[in-house]
Amino acid sequence: MNFDTRELPAYTADALVIGSGVAGLQAAWYLARAGKHVLLAVRDTLLDSNTNNAQGGIAASFGADDNPELHLADTLVAGAGLSDRDISALVTEEGPRDVQVLWDNGAAFDTNADGTLALGREGCHSRNRIVHANGDATGAEVARSLNALVAQEKLVEPMEHCYFVDLLVQDGRCYGAVALYNGKKIVLRAPAVVLATGGTGRLYSKTTNPEGATGSGMAMAWRAGAEVMDMEFVQFHPTALSLKGCPNFLISEAVRGAGGILRNLKGERFMPGYHPMKELAPRDVVARCIFKEMQAADSPFIYLDATGIEDVAQKFPMIAATCREYGVDISKQPIPIAPAAHYMMGGVHTDEHGCTNIKGLYACGETAATGLQGANRLASNSLLEGLVFGRRAAQHIVSEPAPAAPAGLYWQENSLLEEPQDDSDALITESQELMTRYLGIRRDAAGIKKALAALDLLKRKRAGRAALTAEELDLRSRITVDELIARAALRREESRGGHFRTDFPESRAEWEHHVLDSLETAAASEERKQEMGADKDGYDVWTGRPISVMA
Repeated sequence: MNFDTRELPAYTADALVIGSGVAGLQAAWYLARAGKHVLLAVRDTLLDSNTNNAQGGIAASFGADDNPELHLADTLVAGAGLSDRDISALVTEEGPRDVQVLWDNGAAFDTNADGTLALGREGCHSRNRIVHANGDATGAEVARSLNALVAQEKLVEPMEHCYFVDLLVQDGRCYGAVALYNGKKIVLRAPAVVLATGGTGRLYSKTTNPEGATGSGMAMAWRAGAEVMDMEFVQFHPTALSLKGCPNFLISEAVRGAGGILRNLKGERFMPGYHPMKELAPRDVVARCIFKEMQAADSPFIYLDATGIEDVAQKFPMIAATCREYGVDISKQPIPIAPAAHYMMGGVHTDEHGCTNIKGLYACGETAATGLQGANRLASNSLLEGLVFGRRAAQHIVSEPAPAAPAGLYWQENSLLEEPQDDSDALITESQELMTRYLGIRRDAAGIKKALAALDLLKRKRAGRAALTAEELDLRSRITVDELIARAALRREESRGGHFRTDFPESRAEWEHHVLDSLETAAASEERKQEMGADKDGYDVWTGRPISVMA
């Protein structure tokens, strides 16, 4: 995209927050309360986020029989050896206070008759610790309450329908971003930028995520030189509604926590034969077991039977209403379900304050890889992570002296490009099919190589095309993140958590570490590819020097 920041309309603030899920709203709220002028910019509207769609709840140790240490232990088990202990201890220790603050400030969480929080249980949790609202609409209540708090802050300036082009980075420091605002290029200047753009579910054909979950923040950070971590770990939620013509609607894990049973097409309960935790086994295990049963029956779905749950429609009103709309009475009929892309454990690598390797650039929520989620996120730890790191990023920004941009600093991009074409939607569909086929629940080297070769062809198809529209920018970001996932998946020669390789079906001790990737290592890989040539599948899988790893 051609631009010269000296010629663009400019917006200036103390901080730029990109995204309005739990992490972005929490960061904006804390920044404004500390006296910072905040630009809160979002791709669609303030309510379009994964947070708004989240059902299950927020995991936090409020129960009399619970404590942060028990929550930490469960987090580490679910993370399959890759959840960072220090980060996980920080989140499980600080998280309950953040939930309490939100509750004290108007979040209408479900309570017991004595006024204490009503706590549910989900997969891999050893205690009831899931804080929820309206049964199965926790995310919507979190989004509502945080939006209400942010709306009271005069220092927060919302900017809806703002699609970001690139971050503005000079000498290792971020000074803002260029965006399309209502279709026109603008520059947003701020000494601190918080990426809270959500996950990557829309890279796949079937997902529980909203339209904006395309990894755009990760792609933008990558292009700016930020490190990404653990991009191979994509979590597929085991139970999404699977009916012809219906949306990929999430059936919360809380349904299984309340007694829902998974059955194959013969009506047989199958999870006891796979795992001692049965329906409440880690999500990666349950998703693979369901996938196996679907393959055995050559069926696009199996069943989640909730008919044995007392007052199930009252406990899960949103699920009941949605299923009823598509002809399923969950109190009398099993629910047709199938796994769907749900959550990205990897993302932009950050420290305990949400800082990236680029000064002034922060990431939090699903966009970030803090080390909490490991190889397989523990259910309902995502909203908790967003609250904790949204706050911590804001506090770090407030504590740091804001640097002034060097005098005369500007950015310019001049490319002689053709006019955009109208086939972006077709290319997006093609990329989604590639990811679903080769980088879904089950993977192998041959398939990953085919995906990389096909993605390379997609890049060539769009080479020389002007990224003048949000659709073209979206396609560019999608391909970037697709490649990052594929590169990491090819690199990790084992199976762990959300990454299952049929050619390496076991976990391996030598792979019990995170994998970092950056433009520097990618450049080294490209140089090595030129030396080695392409393989028989048309894509050189030589990775150059090893991708940077963090023990």
